[in-house]
Amino acid sequence: MQSFVTQCSIIFTGQTTYSTGSNPGSLHAVDVNGDGKPDIIVANTDSNNVGVLLNTGNGAFSAQATYSTDFSPKSLDAVDVDGDGKPDIIVVNYGSNNAGVLLNTGNGTFSPQTTYSTSNAPNSVVAVDVNGDGKPDIIVVNSDSNNVGVLFNIGSGTFAAQTTYSTATLPVEVATADVNGDNKTDIIVVNFGSDNVGVLLNTGNGTFSAQTTYSTGSWPTSVVAADVNGDGKPDIIVANFLSNNVGVLLNIGNGTFSAQTAYLTSTSPYEATAADVNGDGKPDIIVVNYVSNNVDVLFNIGNGTFATPTTYSTGSSPTSVVAADVNGDGKLDIIVANYDPNEVGVFLNYC
Repeated sequence: MQSFVTQCSIIFTGQTTYSTGSNPGSLHAVDVNGDGKPDIIVANTDSNNVGVLLNTGNGAFSAQATYSTDFSPKSLDAVDVDGDGKPDIIVVNYGSNNAGVLLNTGNGTFSPQTTYSTSNAPNSVVAVDVNGDGKPDIIVVNSDSNNVGVLFNIGSGTFAAQTTYSTATLPVEVATADVNGDNKTDIIVVNFGSDNVGVLLNTGNGTFSAQTTYSTGSWPTSVVAADVNGDGKPDIIVANFLSNNVGVLLNIGNGTFSAQTAYLTSTSPYEATAADVNGDGKPDIIVVNYVSNNVDVLFNIGNGTFATPTTYSTGSSPTSVVAADVNGDGKLDIIVANYDPNEVGVFLNYC
């Protein structure tokens, strides 16, 4: 007997928008108040704050509550860093050369930030346990210092001074994954000024090898790690801003990667994520395009190859994208940050 899976060619509604602060540059979707619904957290670069928009049900959101940061918050993550079961906010302040930690005080409210020094121009941040002690550490890319910094969690959501590792020129975004199967979290960074991606293997206790680089397209701005071909190994996806494509580098074992295969996007892809949006068990690529003011969805058609993009209009200059089930129907929706209109847009999945 044959089985058939209906594929949707158009699966998202037009965006519903919600106001943010000035120039939202990064966002995250996570349940911050414990009601089982993903909320939106956004870094408002020119307002010097982060905004929290609570999910009020059916994929709708409240007006943002804001929390002060230092200058030019560029990127954020939301992870429970103090072990109380509530996600906290970690933000990098590009103009102040530090990382700020805002602890969740309950019901989705947050304490004032505690800051930790980074190198120059911190541009991207991830919080993940790299030394195996069960506590999330902070990894930050410092664009003007050409390095990544690792700040160990020393308990109760406090952090040690950073240890740095060299990258190539102008690293702009970081991702993490166990790329060589040794159960230790490795670092992946895109180097905008060198047109490559660097992989720093975790050598134990949260220390890292010198990077191994792989060529990308021109001006890579974003990096994602996801197993796109179903072999159990994380692959690398990059957004190549000047080349108008996304590159897929397949993991060929032991943390090494193939040359990229490029897939065309709309104009100036800025940030990408990977998520299974059509329910076929394979991660698709979602990318926001800064100049063409849209979001592309590239469906995974098997073995880590991707279809021509399906495109949806956003607001002006979208800079960030995440996928989360915001209305509780079991399907992943898309959330984008629209930089110039000062808003986030929510696209509901109705496939």
